[in-house]
Amino acid sequence: MKMNTTGRTSFLPRRLAARLSGSQAAASWSRPVVQIATAGVALGIALIIAASAIVHGFQSEVRDLVVGFGSDIQILSRDLQHQHVILNREVEQRVVSMDEVKSIHPFFTMPGLVQSAETLEGVVVKGIGPDTYQDMLEQSMKFGRVPTLTSSDSLVLSQELLSQLDLELGNRVTVYLIGGPTGMRPKTLTVGGVYETGLLEYDASFVFIPQGIIQQMAGWGLEAQVRITPNSEAEALVFGASNPVRFEWTGVNAVAERVPLSWHGSGPHDLKEVMGFQSVELVVAPRSVGQALAADTVWLRPSDAGWEAFPAGGAWRYRASGYEVFLNDHSNLGVSDEAIYAALPLGWGTETVLEQAPEMFTWLGMLDLNVEIIIGLMVLISVINMTSALLIIILERRSMVGMLKALGMTDGQVLRMFFWQAVRIIGRGFLIGNLIGFALVVLQQETGLIQLDPKAYYVDVVPIRIDLAYIFGIELLAFIICAASMFLPAWASMRILPAAALKLKN
Repeated sequence: MKMNTTGRTSFLPRRLAARLSGSQAAASWSRPVVQIATAGVALGIALIIAASAIVHGFQSEVRDLVVGFGSDIQILSRDLQHQHVILNREVEQRVVSMDEVKSIHPFFTMPGLVQSAETLEGVVVKGIGPDTYQDMLEQSMKFGRVPTLTSSDSLVLSQELLSQLDLELGNRVTVYLIGGPTGMRPKTLTVGGVYETGLLEYDASFVFIPQGIIQQMAGWGLEAQVRITPNSEAEALVFGASNPVRFEWTGVNAVAERVPLSWHGSGPHDLKEVMGFQSVELVVAPRSVGQALAADTVWLRPSDAGWEAFPAGGAWRYRASGYEVFLNDHSNLGVSDEAIYAALPLGWGTETVLEQAPEMFTWLGMLDLNVEIIIGLMVLISVINMTSALLIIILERRSMVGMLKALGMTDGQVLRMFFWQAVRIIGRGFLIGNLIGFALVVLQQETGLIQLDPKAYYVDVVPIRIDLAYIFGIELLAFIICAASMFLPAWASMRILPAAALKLKN
């Protein structure tokens, strides 16, 4: 009966490779070379892990800071005459209900100037309030606190601006808001807080104040009030208008019919003329349709004590520069942008963080090239080290190869034997490199051992972000390249002639 030896012979190269890498390797004079090659592979893998974790961590930290100043996606008005949006709860609910959206907040910004006794700096003034995004600012506070509704004369500026303006916490400073009906309006505020993110380009540009100041000074809407005199006369007062406005007086009579009144202008008007009416409504609106000011309303209602005024509180309260949208997954920015845009009213648009700061993200993208160069160099060095080591191993085992060939082993089996021996060495190097690399990055992630100068690097410690899928993919590709490259030096074993090898041994 003929025995099937195909299975045995197919595993023979691996078994011999395992024996050569095991007990026999300890007595081999090529052992130091193998150890050096293993160390080289391990060092390369450790550097690949560290480089990818640091670069991805740096990209993530800087991106989060940029997003903290401006969000992933901003919703803006595309109307050149009305560069603000009307706060719309329906739109907010529509956007926040999307799976990819984490949160949505109104934002309020104006260009401005900050003036101290000696210095004047151009800044972006951003409003903060109960509904605005403040997480980044609160996490970056060094001194003081974020302004609240009870501290409406307070502002927060960066440590960089504080030094440039030669100010201290509690100092008074004048902020000029540029724009609105009057062009430029000053507001004296108190330095109530100091923040520092390390992103100096943004730290030197952003100042935070209560949102109500921006809403009022931006000229996004009129504010109407009615003063009722002791003689029962109603006189309209208007704030926030630099151009003529019109006054529309309407009454609601005893049978709940709306009746236009013959009153013209701000008054005063005699309320005795509307005796018996349920209410009087005043709408103050810009006289010109093209003006960017929104109308405001005041209601007058009779009571036992006489007529009382109930103002809406100013149309500016319901306006904002736009909305800030924060996403759960930054990688789907383009898809999320299209979905949000489709949910917006006519005349509204979107702008992604990539469009807000293209130069910053172009630079961050170029950092990937550094990682790719490091990976390429480490793989090349590993291949060179392993090629040298394998050639030395083949040279040492030359007589053994001759004997194996004399006993009937084919050239292909000899080649595979040395190939598998090289693969085992590479695998050992990868294992050691992973242990060292992950130990180093986890140590840095947990302790922040290596410190940095934020003025030069934007962050105060070396940031770490471990992307296991990315590292696994890179290591798999590197392993395949290194292993495939070993066929070339292993091919040298095929040129060994049994007679010459055995003669050399004798």
